[in-house]
Amino acid sequence: MNPMMTTMFESVPSQRQSEEVIEVPTISAVERYKEIIAIATDAAARQRKLDEVRCAELAERIAATQHEIAEVRDRERVVRMGAALHWEAAVEQLWNERWLQMVTFPQADESVPPRPQGDYNRAMDLAYQALEESLAKRTLLRRKQKD
Repeated sequence: MNPMMTTMFESVPSQRQSEEVIEVPTISAVERYKEIIAIATDAAARQRKLDEVRCAELAERIAATQHEIAEVRDRERVVRMGAALHWEAAVEQLWNERWLQMVTFPQADESVPPRPQGDYNRAMDLAYQALEESLAKRTLLRRKQKD
């Protein structure tokens, strides 16, 4: 460095404006450690309480969800039994129709758009009623021809 260049810069001002010495209370490392541990213990206790509250909330949600799942399974069983009963009744009513080839109970059609289950139940009932009505009309027509 060039000695001439250093004279252009001012010296850095001191950080203290007065000569007063500020005394900071000194605590031992043991005391500071105890303070930190107390803070950590308090934080852990607060977190434990929050965790207990959250666990209780989640336990309630799990119980409610399990209850809903049980209800859905029951409804599914009822719908499957109703469909099977309708199918068996239809097969029984069509048993004498020699031209109609009977097949096993069909698999569920998963491509059907989702709607409320009641809509499907009504459609199943209406289809069965339509079958019964058409068979009743056909029987009436056959009786008239025989008489």
